Amino acid sequence: MRRTKEDAAKTREDVLRAAAEIFYENGVSGSSLEKIAQRAGVTRGAIYWHFKDKAEVLTALHSEIRLPQETIVDYAIEHGHEDPLGLIEQATIEVLQILVEDEHQQRVFAIMILGCEFTEHPSDAAQRIVMANDEMFGKLQKLIEMANERHTLGPVWTVNTAARGIQCSMNGLLAEWLRAGKSFPLVDVGERLIRSLVGSMRCGDNR
Repeated sequence: MRRTKEDAAKTREDVLRAAAEIFYENGVSGSSLEKIAQRAGVTRGAIYWHFKDKAEVLTALHSEIRLPQETIVDYAIEHGHEDPLGLIEQATIEVLQILVEDEHQQRVFAIMILGCEFTEHPSDAAQRIVMANDEMFGKLQKLIEMANERHTLGPVWTVNTAARGIQCSMNGLLAEWLRAGKSFPLVDVGERLIRSLVGSMRCGDNR
């Protein structure tokens, strides 16, 4: 029986859902395409029809969770924004609100933060995770550079340290929330953390 485009799309979706679960449960290095195939209820051949290896699966997972906030951030980077620090604050809080409600996106973000062991000779999958984090760091840098050019970034912060501080705060917060079994209110804690951190970066708020 011939596979239709709808069948192929459904198989791809099932594989990505299964991959997110397997990567989340076992880590990327402890996972295999065989395990993903079993969870998705498909053959390994069906996976290879769409993806050549785990790194390609990771790339697809990262691509499919593009959030509305990323579009806003990209537009601001290209066209400018009157309050780049305020945009970072708003976007990060909204991302936390989305993550609380969407378990699949929780898994994918956790994989991108914690999914691989980073060794001297990282695998293709580990390199893909590094690239995803570097991509977000680069966007934060560009927004904070805009704030610096507008003289709204406080003098005790550099563009690099401010971007790294926001990224580490978000990654660490999400990692701890998941490690703690989601036992504390992510949005409430995250909103207080991000507002305090971004507030400390503004001119006039630094001590």
